[in-house]
Amino acid sequence: MQEKIYQLMKELVAIESVSCVRGEVEAAQFIYDYFMDMPYFKANPGHAGLYKIEGDPHGRFVPYAFIRGNSPKTVVIMGHFDVVGTEDYGEAEPLAFTIGEELERALAAKDLDAEARADMDSGEWIWGRGVADMKGGLAVNMVLAEGFAERALAGDLPGSLFFMGVPDEESYSSGMRAGVTLLSEFKEKENLDLKLLIDPEPNTVTDEGAQVINIGSVGKTLPVVMVQGVTAHVGARFDGISPLAILTRIELATDESLEFTDSYQSEATLPPSWANLRDRKDVYDASIPYRAAGYMTVLSFTSTPDEILEKLRGISEKAFREAVAALDALYQEYKKLDSSETKERIHYEPLVMTFGELCSKLKEERGGAFDDFYRAAYADISEKIADGSVNYPGGTVELMEKVLNYADIKQPLVLLGFAPPYYPAVHSDMIPGCEGAGTAVFKRLEALSTELFGQELVPENYAMGISDLSYCAVNRPFDTDAYSDNTPIWGELYSIDFEGIANLNVPSILYGPAYKNPHQWTERVNKKSLLEIVPAVTLRIIEEQWEG
Repeated sequence: MQEKIYQLMKELVAIESVSCVRGEVEAAQFIYDYFMDMPYFKANPGHAGLYKIEGDPHGRFVPYAFIRGNSPKTVVIMGHFDVVGTEDYGEAEPLAFTIGEELERALAAKDLDAEARADMDSGEWIWGRGVADMKGGLAVNMVLAEGFAERALAGDLPGSLFFMGVPDEESYSSGMRAGVTLLSEFKEKENLDLKLLIDPEPNTVTDEGAQVINIGSVGKTLPVVMVQGVTAHVGARFDGISPLAILTRIELATDESLEFTDSYQSEATLPPSWANLRDRKDVYDASIPYRAAGYMTVLSFTSTPDEILEKLRGISEKAFREAVAALDALYQEYKKLDSSETKERIHYEPLVMTFGELCSKLKEERGGAFDDFYRAAYADISEKIADGSVNYPGGTVELMEKVLNYADIKQPLVLLGFAPPYYPAVHSDMIPGCEGAGTAVFKRLEALSTELFGQELVPENYAMGISDLSYCAVNRPFDTDAYSDNTPIWGELYSIDFEGIANLNVPSILYGPAYKNPHQWTERVNKKSLLEIVPAVTLRIIEEQWEG
């Protein structure tokens, strides 16, 4: 099995399946062909396929393989086959998608840090883009599935298995979002009893040598804030108000606050981090900007989109009032110096709206005319996203601005919405009807890993790096319309099958090989962990799920 995993990983790594490029389609076809070469799938061709991701601008697919055993008890194994780029490899970039001595010699000639140098000299690590994140774990699951398919053909498989490969995990998880619908449909059609999902994301190792296992995954939202001010010539600045004065106060109130931080046991989410903040002027002129916008990442364990939006509404209203008060205070002092200024005071009434509220208002006022406008605006943004001229957050900001232009509101305001991607927080101990399932699986992983290989495991509640586990179950029901209504590009461009997720409600766990330096030119995976420990332990865990 070890040699088979290694060779398959080499073939997978050789496919340059960087997120959002043609290589993802090639990788999906390779995985599908791999399964269709097996006797089981030649006998049962309808059990494997390429599931088309509807509306995907890159024409990508989710390759899947269902292996029916003697019971509806089903374990889902998966893995993503997209990787990040290789620019950071420098002169070694042409070798980044190869595995072996040539790449290792090229990397050894570079300025490795002490730890990487020691690992290179040890010969205990495999190097290359995607070996850890996550074509190594993907190869493990594909080879395990092959063995189970042989047993199923012989009538000797006690339970069933569903394999799924997904693209786009590194960007917007379009593969997993489509996979939710695929798996949900299979569950109903085949009357499957989903027991566990194993995602072989690579695991970090503590300084003491223990491997960290996650039984949950942090949530992530991307709130967008657009501020409209009152423009004026810079020579008459008190006739207007800059949207940046409001937006920067919102940024400071969120970036330097624990208000959005969730905590669970001894773990906590970090405060929000702003990824973008700027005015909306395309050219320079001597005027105060009319609009400004930005978006930030909010991580969560329990907070839902509607709760996050309401917190942001309160912060925005306060920031609006503070910006107006500061401008008026400055004006009162300036009037003492310039007798031509005669306004009694500067005052603007705070107006904070969500995108959904604005659209509802426009539909009520203008009916079908607004619907026609929005369809055209949405189509325009769709074309830009398809040709790569804007990304999802950028397209969201553009669409919000188009709607504001259409609304023709003249007073200053703050408009709130969401941009993709959205990852709901999930914890396998908190799934209704499956309480404690994550910890139970971890304990068995720990026992097997220690018993068979002496490899210690330690649990961690939430994977903080974001993962596809977010789409496996619902911990805490929430108003999903509060998200979709306030996400401008919701629809053909981006959607989440919330009903499908609720239908799955399958406990899930991140268990893959030990690795170091993800997304860096020193990315590497531990040989023994990948080729010996993870395959053996995963095999036993799957069998135990069928027996339980």
